Amino acid sequence: MNKPLRTMACMLVVVMLVIAGCGNANTSSKAESSENTVLNASGAKESDKDSGMRKVKTAMGEVEVPVHPERVIVNWYVGDVFTLGIKPVAINAYAQETMPFYDKFEGIPILEKWESEEILSYNPDLIITYDPKDYESFSKLAPVLVVPEENVSSTERLLFLGEATGHESEAKQAIAAFEEKLMKAKEKLTDGIFKEKTFSILEDWGRESYGVMYETGSRGGTLLYDYIGLHMPKKLEDLVKESGNGRNSLSYEVASEYFGDYVLWFLKDDYQSEYAKSVVWETIPAVKNGNIIQIPGKYAGLFYYSDVASMTAQLDYIVDQLVMLEK
Repeated sequence: MNKPLRTMACMLVVVMLVIAGCGNANTSSKAESSENTVLNASGAKESDKDSGMRKVKTAMGEVEVPVHPERVIVNWYVGDVFTLGIKPVAINAYAQETMPFYDKFEGIPILEKWESEEILSYNPDLIITYDPKDYESFSKLAPVLVVPEENVSSTERLLFLGEATGHESEAKQAIAAFEEKLMKAKEKLTDGIFKEKTFSILEDWGRESYGVMYETGSRGGTLLYDYIGLHMPKKLEDLVKESGNGRNSLSYEVASEYFGDYVLWFLKDDYQSEYAKSVVWETIPAVKNGNIIQIPGKYAGLFYYSDVASMTAQLDYIVDQLVMLEK
């Protein structure tokens, strides 16, 4: 298509979107006055089915979304969307083979640019994102559901998205399966030899790079600390509290002071840890006691996200590894 024709086509799409928006606004105003309007637990108002739209209370205010969205574009929360049984028309996300939902990526385009023109080319009827800036940028293209990461837990987010998209049952089923597995894991990891033990999540990037990185949210941190309820070593806990950084670097000179009784030690592909070859390594109690869980670089995808499906798979992996240490 030449440039003039492409410009005319884009203008036509924008006009059609504006007209559709006006129509939806009229429908929603009628629905709000209807005695049949229902406010559910997530704050979603389901209007009469003929409208095809519902209002949802979000971090950005009330947003009107399709009752049954069919052309969803998702930014970051891809695990949640897959868990709900939704196949997006496009995603802004990272895919890796050890993710528990890796097979779901097949046939779904990964956006090269998170920009209006590329998003509009997929004609979305709903955009799901973590970033409040996306609301201002894209709400004229399609309804935008913003769920900031810091405001809700992983289970709360999945339930909210399930209710907002008409997939509440799928959300509840996934959460129930996770919580059942979590309860059993807590019994193992908060008693016996693990009782009152501390846990660190660390990765060596090299002396000339970032040194040893600590993690408290990604790399399984959300699961370990927020859901299982395991504890960081006191020094690491104080550092996180004082600095406000849940992820940062430690120099080789001080890194040993932040090792817990047990350590999830993430390895990098094609890199042998300099720190693990240093003289201080063998003096660290967790190393001497054989309490280092080495996680190969190929499992980067498994620990990349903190959605319910990812945490369920992470739980299996971590429990299996810790049980092996117990033997």
